[in-house]
Amino acid sequence: MCRMHVLFSCRFLEKGEIMELNEMEKRMLYQTEGSERYAILHELLMASRYAKDPDRRRAADSLMEKLRPLSDTECIEIVSDIRRNYRLPKEGRTVGELIAEARQKSGAEQLKGHDIMALERFDPEVRHMVVFEVLSVDSFVGDKGDRMRLFLTDAGYRKFQERQEKGEIKIQEHLKVAPDGYLYHDHSRDGELTR
Repeated sequence: MCRMHVLFSCRFLEKGEIMELNEMEKRMLYQTEGSERYAILHELLMASRYAKDPDRRRAADSLMEKLRPLSDTECIEIVSDIRRNYRLPKEGRTVGELIAEARQKSGAEQLKGHDIMALERFDPEVRHMVVFEVLSVDSFVGDKGDRMRLFLTDAGYRKFQERQEKGEIKIQEHLKVAPDGYLYHDHSRDGELTR
């Protein structure tokens, strides 16, 4: 377990090492949307490969090098601390930084699973978005107590309904997904989901 300091550095008690993040690294972590270590590392990998700014690519590589040896808990603790406490400089904010700042100010819970703008949402086969809570320790997805969002095909949604009947999950919200990714409530009279 690590303890965060005001300067966003982390001391690993078992190794005695200190990790410090530079300004670019803090900005990058602040903008990440993942709720799990592997998702955050994947976002950084994409930034490392596709960012036009060489300083951003170097910062992404440096962050991956610093975060890879950490446990999931340690990594998420650092990212959560940055998301809660980091403040962007007033000038030169990117759209991603403005979105991250709005998310921080809203206090909205970050769900595990698919991000609201995930590519899965725009897959032509996807017809459903579900927000659910994992109720079982031996669930097929997530850990007990997790709240998650997933975009599903018709077949995937039927499987989720079966899992709910078995008591493994509780679907808390269900929306239909139009072919263009638009989300809407289905208010059909017979209660059946129609497209």
